[in-house]
Amino acid sequence: MPQKPKQPFESLPKYPVDSEVTVVDLTKDGMPYIPVLGDTHYSRPGDGTAPHVHPGMIEILYCRRGEELSFDSAGKVVPFSVGDVFVAQPETPHFLRKYPKNLSMHWLWFRIPRAGASFAGLSPAETRWLTGRLRALPTRFPGGVEIGRAFRRLWQIYDTQHERTSRRLLLREAVLHLLTLLIDSPSANRPAKDDDVLDALMAEMRNEPARDWTIDEMTRRSAMSAPKLNHLFKRKTGIPPHAFLVSCRMAAAKEQLASSDARVSDIAQRLGFPSAQHFATQFKRETGMTPREWRTHRNGTR
Repeated sequence: MPQKPKQPFESLPKYPVDSEVTVVDLTKDGMPYIPVLGDTHYSRPGDGTAPHVHPGMIEILYCRRGEELSFDSAGKVVPFSVGDVFVAQPETPHFLRKYPKNLSMHWLWFRIPRAGASFAGLSPAETRWLTGRLRALPTRFPGGVEIGRAFRRLWQIYDTQHERTSRRLLLREAVLHLLTLLIDSPSANRPAKDDDVLDALMAEMRNEPARDWTIDEMTRRSAMSAPKLNHLFKRKTGIPPHAFLVSCRMAAAKEQLASSDARVSDIAQRLGFPSAQHFATQFKRETGMTPREWRTHRNGTR
């Protein structure tokens, strides 16, 4: 089995202490443009990675197990779940927001070949075409079981094939199979649906309810007009964007009231309410109790 590297690869993020990370370099097996093939498993939840880029390389990740996972890609939240593929282009800052318990991923880096170069036995023209298609992949798309199998096939060859010629031939075939599956995926060639964009925005609002979510900010992040965004929010949630934001803040307020002894005024300030009185009024309108009454009742019924 390959060993965990001490520090042989540039730009690798830091991983949680309890993670199992296996990273191998396929350039030593005749694949000069695949410097990293990785397999990761996180047994415990932990903080995510810091924002980073991989200069000159496309990072491709496949989620085989995990829940409530999301990336930040160029300032936008990208939900990521079992069977999904996440793609980070060389110039795109990205990071994993958190490591949930029992997250497992396969991943690789594809170093963009120089002009006129050949990759995996392809001609320069074929290499240029393949690179162009990889550069055009969306940030996230459903990958399905076939892509998971292709990653597992790569690892099986790496772990079991030790004769030099057959190892190189089989690895080359497996890498090309994986990359062609990615670029030919119907999901990868379908533009993002409005519902997917809205789901990503709603997830970000739930994660960061204290943020100053102006309508201009929401339209910029979703690339939608204000009327369209308002229409989609009402169709999906029954309420407009601002009311949805208030509901996110209320949910966060209840969590903080139940799990801490923080003052009501401090909670209101932290979550972006104009004042403690405004927060209390909104809270009583929703629950029928003031925040203090709700906390007393909640703690008394545990």
